[in-house]
Amino acid sequence: MTVRQQSPQIRQSIERLSLRPAAYLRHLPRWLPPVVIAALFVGGLAVHGWGGAAMLLVVTVFLAWLALLSWPTLQPATRLLRVVALAVLLALSIWRGLR
Repeated sequence: MTVRQQSPQIRQSIERLSLRPAAYLRHLPRWLPPVVIAALFVGGLAVHGWGGAAMLLVVTVFLAWLALLSWPTLQPATRLLRVVALAVLLALSIWRGLR
């Protein structure tokens, strides 16, 4: 079995595992998830050490999950921007953790 043959199965598994969290987010007030992510990002920048790094990692994981779900519909340039943004957030998390 090649990687291309496994890809649809892996994609379906990821989408199936994401159904419950996505349904939960859908039932929250529309303004709440962006406010929580923004607060975690600002808190991650404000708090030194591993506390700030943990907050930034939560933001990174959430955005990576959203990028993963939308990946098939993205254009190559948009994919590159998402990867760069996630890499910058990850580097920022590591830098915050070491400061």
